[in-house]
Amino acid sequence: MQIQRCVTALLAMSAALWLTACASVNQQHPEVENRAEAPAAMVYFIRPKVEKTKGYADNPVRVDFQGQPLVTLDEGSYTLLRIKPSDGLVKVNSMTRFTNQAQPIEVWRERRYKFLPDRTYFIHLRQLNEEFRGVYYEPEPVEWEMAKKLIETARASGAARSARIETLTEVVAPPSSTIDKSIPALPENLYKPEQYLRSKQF
Repeated sequence: MQIQRCVTALLAMSAALWLTACASVNQQHPEVENRAEAPAAMVYFIRPKVEKTKGYADNPVRVDFQGQPLVTLDEGSYTLLRIKPSDGLVKVNSMTRFTNQAQPIEVWRERRYKFLPDRTYFIHLRQLNEEFRGVYYEPEPVEWEMAKKLIETARASGAARSARIETLTEVVAPPSSTIDKSIPALPENLYKPEQYLRSKQF
């Protein structure tokens, strides 16, 4: 009975944490469109729940656009932003540990997007576990069908509550030319001062 009560309590706690998963949007960002009548791109940011993560990998991640904070997402959440017609780098920032560093450091991955009015974008904050080089999050473009699968482990937050991905009836996808499909740079190129691999000196 004691074990059963403990298991029940843990499940209830996990459910409560999952229900509180949310996103915080910077409504003052110059490219966030707050006027319902104005033309804008519908941009979903999805951060699904990922198994076998712990520590800093479970912390909120911050998404910047055009060099300014745009939205912060908890693990297991997704949200919707109306973005003005614009283009720039979508950059995902997170904290992680390197095996050769005593303290956690901020890392990032980025991708260029061009947001067009009346088009719907789904951006998956995909977790990349690079072992001794830490955990990163890539702003990966995904199609509508994939987005519906990803939100099976993510809870709607903010504007997405009234426009859930699974309830959409029509999605006008952006042209492929509006998204940089190239592979993000490896950490060796992003963080040149860091020594990831130490060659043995003879």
